[in-house]
Amino acid sequence: MFSNDDANAIVFQALGVMLFVASAAMFFLASPNRAMDITPIDVIMLLSVPLSYIAIAISQDSYSLMHTTIFLITYLSVMIIAQRATAEELIMCVRVSTVAILAIVVVVFGDRLIAGLTPGALRRWELREAPFGMHPNLAGFVYGGFIIMAANSNLLKWRFNHLLTSLIVGLCLAVMLVASARGGLLAVLLTLAVYVLTQVLSGRRSVAYVILIGVALLLLSFVYWDSIVSYASEMLDLNSKERGLESGGTGRFGIWARGIGYISDRSWQIFIGSGLRSATPGNMGFPTENSYINVAVESGIFLTAAVLIAFLHILLHCYRYQANGSAFHRFAFYTLLFAMFQSVFNRYLIAVGNPFSLLILVIASKASGTLSKGPAARRTDANHKVPFRVSAALPRIERHPISTSPEQ
Repeated sequence: MFSNDDANAIVFQALGVMLFVASAAMFFLASPNRAMDITPIDVIMLLSVPLSYIAIAISQDSYSLMHTTIFLITYLSVMIIAQRATAEELIMCVRVSTVAILAIVVVVFGDRLIAGLTPGALRRWELREAPFGMHPNLAGFVYGGFIIMAANSNLLKWRFNHLLTSLIVGLCLAVMLVASARGGLLAVLLTLAVYVLTQVLSGRRSVAYVILIGVALLLLSFVYWDSIVSYASEMLDLNSKERGLESGGTGRFGIWARGIGYISDRSWQIFIGSGLRSATPGNMGFPTENSYINVAVESGIFLTAAVLIAFLHILLHCYRYQANGSAFHRFAFYTLLFAMFQSVFNRYLIAVGNPFSLLILVIASKASGTLSKGPAARRTDANHKVPFRVSAALPRIERHPISTSPEQ
């Protein structure tokens, strides 16, 4: 969270990765003989490492070499945490961490948050900032992710869980508004739209509540329409020349077109990429502003296609399991769905330098593992002291939801 401090960015990122790796080490030492699986998503992520090393051997990029090694160590830790932590432990860790971060935000950033939310500022752009100097695009990704994870933490049955969830959602929305993180807000709305659609299609009792809330919001919008439009236009810079609607969202369409052209004009890099963390403005001359273009630049078009297929495969099966009542798969489905929506506007889908990207990797790896075998097979495998095993590339679909109890 503090890695945007210019003077100490590398130190904070290294410390965050060290804490993450230390957590994985403690999980591993607690049961060193427990079998480890390599799921399809793990294979794809690990494959990016040798591709990166090959590109580095050609380009001699020392910065990419350092980041590739860090990514390898971190992703091995992701696999350990995903397989050793239960769904309840993972979600509780997310909830506690989110509350701790937001508590610090309120103490350190509270005054500026209130000032930023107050309408009528003469120079609104001067108030556009996120806690700890975080880039607004990253703020939309991280705090939007906190909203989705908080709203879908159904495994937690604490008495005040709903109140706490409401506070988390409200604070994160406030941070995103002050940062004018429009991509994050749009991704939250798209994820909410998918939730409403799934509730309607499933015919659940919650449909009545969704319709009631929708009608109430429509009535409020009708009564206060002018005030809402005025406030949204000011907070989100919808009418500004640089960031307004007419600019194409800070020229993102133009940036994406440049990114696609940059990829198509490459030689051998189009197939294996130019190495992890090589898609920087310093190397390309412009930012990618899109995770999928970013992955294609760093790891090539084939691995990019594999990443997309793997994430869509996980989403499809998580949707089927969550429809049957699996709380973890509901949590994973909406979190990964938001991440894929938001990654159209930023480069953070596959990364280890911010908390939400780390959680995406853990959740995707854990969800992929639960989809690749049934509960009975998981219990049997736990009794085998096999040091390493590769899961089937084409996971079978069980007829019943995956259990999220600790023994699973």
